[in-house]
Amino acid sequence: MKLYLRKSPRAIAVVSNGYVLNFEQRKHESSSKVTVQAVGENFFDLGGFTALSNNLSFDGLFGLISVKGQVFIGVIVSSKKVAVPRWRLDQDDRIVEEETVYQVLNINFYCIDNDRYDSMFDDLSDVNYERQLTEHPCGHFKKLISDGSFYYSKNFDMSNCLQERGLVHRVEYTIDNQDQQYIWNFNQISELVQLRSRIAAQERVYFDSGYFLVFLIRGFCQSMIDEKSASVTLISRISTEGMENLQEFKGIDHNGKVSNFVETETIVQTKRYVFSYVMTGGDIPLNWELVEGQLLHTKKPKLLTGAHTVQPSFDLHFDELMSKYGVVSIVNVSKSKNDAYDTLVDTYKECAVSKGIDICLIEDSASSLNKIPHRIIFLLKDKIYEFGSFAYDVEKKIYVGKQTGVFRISAVNLFKNLNVVAKAISHDVLELTANELEEKDISSTFWKLHESLWKNNEFWLKRLNTKHSKNPSKYRKIYRSLFSPGSIVNLYDPLHIYVSRFLKQRKHDFTFEKEISIFAGTFNVNGKLTKEKVESWLKPIEESPDIYVIGLEEIVELSPGHMLSTDPYTKAFWEKKLLTEINSYNDRKYHAVWSSQLGGLALLIFTDDENKARIKHIEGDMKKTGFGGISSNKGAIAVHLSLSNTKFCFVVSHLSAGLENVEQRHNDYKSIAKHIRFSRGTRIKDHDGIIWMGDFNYRILLSNDDVRRAIVERNYHMLFEKDQLNQQMISGESFPFFDEMEITFPPTYKFNPGTSEYDTSEKMRIPAWTDRILSRGEVLRQELYGSAEDILFSDHRPVYALFTATLTVVDETKRAALVSGIKDTINEVLKDLTEEEKLAYLEENDILASNEESKAANATKPTEAKRNKKLPPPSSDQHKWWVGNGKQAKVTLPVDPEEYMLNPGRNCNPFEPSELPLYVKRERRLSG
Repeated sequence: MKLYLRKSPRAIAVVSNGYVLNFEQRKHESSSKVTVQAVGENFFDLGGFTALSNNLSFDGLFGLISVKGQVFIGVIVSSKKVAVPRWRLDQDDRIVEEETVYQVLNINFYCIDNDRYDSMFDDLSDVNYERQLTEHPCGHFKKLISDGSFYYSKNFDMSNCLQERGLVHRVEYTIDNQDQQYIWNFNQISELVQLRSRIAAQERVYFDSGYFLVFLIRGFCQSMIDEKSASVTLISRISTEGMENLQEFKGIDHNGKVSNFVETETIVQTKRYVFSYVMTGGDIPLNWELVEGQLLHTKKPKLLTGAHTVQPSFDLHFDELMSKYGVVSIVNVSKSKNDAYDTLVDTYKECAVSKGIDICLIEDSASSLNKIPHRIIFLLKDKIYEFGSFAYDVEKKIYVGKQTGVFRISAVNLFKNLNVVAKAISHDVLELTANELEEKDISSTFWKLHESLWKNNEFWLKRLNTKHSKNPSKYRKIYRSLFSPGSIVNLYDPLHIYVSRFLKQRKHDFTFEKEISIFAGTFNVNGKLTKEKVESWLKPIEESPDIYVIGLEEIVELSPGHMLSTDPYTKAFWEKKLLTEINSYNDRKYHAVWSSQLGGLALLIFTDDENKARIKHIEGDMKKTGFGGISSNKGAIAVHLSLSNTKFCFVVSHLSAGLENVEQRHNDYKSIAKHIRFSRGTRIKDHDGIIWMGDFNYRILLSNDDVRRAIVERNYHMLFEKDQLNQQMISGESFPFFDEMEITFPPTYKFNPGTSEYDTSEKMRIPAWTDRILSRGEVLRQELYGSAEDILFSDHRPVYALFTATLTVVDETKRAALVSGIKDTINEVLKDLTEEEKLAYLEENDILASNEESKAANATKPTEAKRNKKLPPPSSDQHKWWVGNGKQAKVTLPVDPEEYMLNPGRNCNPFEPSELPLYVKRERRLSG
C-alpha cells in the first residue's frame, strides 16, 4: 500500500494491489464530507500525484477521522507478526500459517484538507516523530494506537472467537458478523464498508486484497509453539463499551454496559485438533464507585444504588451475554476487607438470584489463589463440565465439541483477579478436552508456554489499566473523540452512486424468481446405527429435490461426566450413510454443505452444485434445554442461510418428553426462539422462510384404547383435534404463525423396535405424533407431508415434507453486463475531462437521464424504491398525502355547482358501480 499526494486541487490517493481509493475534500462541502473515487489503477491517472513519505509502503488503512474540522487518513506504518492461531504442516513437514495476527507499532495521519502538517512526514527523524505526537491534531491518536495494545489480522475476523467465526475466512462473512463491541476503529471504517458494498463484485476482489479494511481490536494477543506439535494462542479483546465514560462510573450504566469488559480466548492447535475456550470479565455490574479509605492511599467500594434500582440494567447486561454465549455463570473474586465490600457483594448476589444467574463467590486473594488454583477448579467443576469446549477434528473435518456457556468473572480489582481465575479454568478445560480426545501432542513444555502467555496477558492488561487510572481525564477525552459520531467522515462516491441508482432502476433486467424444491425430514433413530435402507423416507416421490434438510434425534445416548457431551463419529456415520443413499437414488450429485451436532441432535444439509453456488451465507447456532438449559439431551440446532437473495432458517429440536409436560415443551419452544441468534442479532422469525422440525414430544389427550382404535379406523381427524401441539398452535401459545399440513399418516411413536406394532411394554405408551415438521413464510408452499412406515429399526417412524420455495435470484452475468454498459456510457461522456471536472460533472448532471432505454424502463416499471416506500401518515385538513409538501388540495368539477349537485341516490362509496348519473340538477325553489 502506498499513498500519493496531489497538491492542487488537493487529493490523497491510496493505491494497493492494483486498486485506488482517491480522497478529495470538496470546497463546497462541509469538512466532514469527502469525495471518494474507487477504481482500478489502470483507469486512474496518477499524473500530478507524488509519493508521500519518501515512497514508504504501508501495512493497511486505519480509516478516516474528522478532528477539529479537518479530515485525516490514518495508515498503519509498521506492524509485526505476533500470533499464528491456526496452522498446518505441509508434505515437507513445514508450518503453513492459516491465520496470522499483527501488532500495530506505528500509525500516521495525513490531512486531506491542507498541507499544514506535510513537513512532519518529510523524513523519519526523531524530531519529526516528536512533532507528530505533540503538534499534529491526531498526535494523541497516534500515541494511543502505537502503544502496542492494538492488533489486526488480514485473514480472519479477530472480533469474534473461533467458535463464532468458523474455520474459513470470507470477507463478506467478517463484515456481516463482526462484533462491533470489539472493533476500535469502527467509526473510521464504517463508511469504507458502505463504499465496498457499492463496488461491483468483480472489483471487490481487488478492494479486499488491498487491505483497505482493517478491523482493529485492543488488548493482548500472542502465540507460542511447542516444536511443531502444538501451539497455544491467547487473545484478550477489550470492549469499547464504557470507554466514552472512562472512570466516570464503575460497574454498569442504564443501558446495561459495563466498564472494563474483556473477552479472553485460548486457542490450541495440534496436528489433529483445534481447541478454543472463551471467558469474559468486567467490573461488578452494579452502580458503585471507589472512595478513599480510612488508611492512607487505600480505596474502598461504595454502592450508589440498591438492587431494586439497578436490576433492570443488570438484566439487560446478562440478557446480552446469554444471547451471545448461552448459559452464563458469575464468578466474583475478592477477599472481604470491610462492610462496604460485603454490602456490594450481597447486592450483587441479590441481583443474580433475581435474574436466575448462578453466582460463585471466591473470597480469596489473588496471591493465595495463585498458589492453590485447584480451589478454583473445585468450586467451578460442575459448570466447567456443563459448558464444554469447542473442538474440531482437522483430519476427519468434523466438530467434536461446542462451548455452550461462559464464565463471567468480576472483582473490585478486576484485571489482577481475572487473570488468576481465567488461567486456572483455561488450564483445566484444555487438559480435560485433550484427555477426552486422547490428544498426545500436548506435552509438559506446552503447559509452560500456557503459563507464560497468561503472565504476559496480565502484564499488558494491568499496564493499560494503570495508564488509565493515572490520567483518566486525558483518556476520557481521547476515547470520546474516537467514538464520537462527530469523528465520522461521510464519503460521497458519485460514480458508484450513479451505478447503484441505475441498477435499482433496471433490477428487473437481472433478477428473476425461481422455484426450488426442499426436502425436510426428521427421524428419532433411538441411538441405533443401522445398515437398513431408508429410501422410502428420503425418496417419497420420483423427482429429485434441490435441497435436503435432515434433522436427527437421539443419534447417541448421552452419559454424564463427559467434557464434550457428544460422539462426533456417530454424526459422521449418519452423514455418510444419508449422503451415500441420496446420491444413489437421484440423478444428480449432492454434497454436504453444513452439519452440526448438539448431544443427540444433528442437523444436516445436502445440495447439488448449482444450488450450493447460490448459498451466499451460512451460519448456525444451538440451544440446550435439558434439565433447565444445562444439558444437551434436549435442545435445538438452527442454521441460517441465504439462497440467492432469499433468507431461510432450518431448525431441528428435541423437546421435553412426557404426557403432562405441555408447559415445559412450551417453555422449551420459547427458550429456543429467544436464544437462537445469528449475525447482527437475526432471530429465527427474521427470515423469509422457516422450516422447524424434530421430535416435539407432543401427545394425544385420549385414552390408549381410543387412540389405537382410531388408528385402526384411520380416524386421524379425531386424533388431531386432541393433539397437544394442535391445541397449542390454535391457542397461539407455541409456534405462533407456523403452519402444518394436514396429517394423513398414523402416529409415529411409540413402536416396538423392529416391528409395526405399537408399544406393548409395561409402560404401554399412548401412540402420538411426536415427530413433526412446521413451516412459516410466504416463500414456502408445502406439497407433501408423510411418514415412512416401513422403516422399523427405531421406536419412531421418520417423517418427511416437501416444499416448493420461491427464490429471488440475481443473474450476476447480466448484472455485470449492465454495470459495464453504464460505466462505458459514463466514461465516454467524461473521457476528455480532468479528474476534478469528472467529479463536478457527475455531481451536477444526470447521465442516466440521457439513456433512452433507461427512460423507457422507468416509464413502464416502478423502481424498487417506489415499491418499498412506506405508507405516508394519515391525511388531515392541513396535510393531504396525495398532494404532498403540505399543500391544500384543490378540486375542479366539470360542472356548474350552482346548477348541479352530487346525486343523493347513488351509493356513498364512489368506487361502487352504479347506473345512476353522478350529478343531478338542483331543484329551484320558488320565491314568495
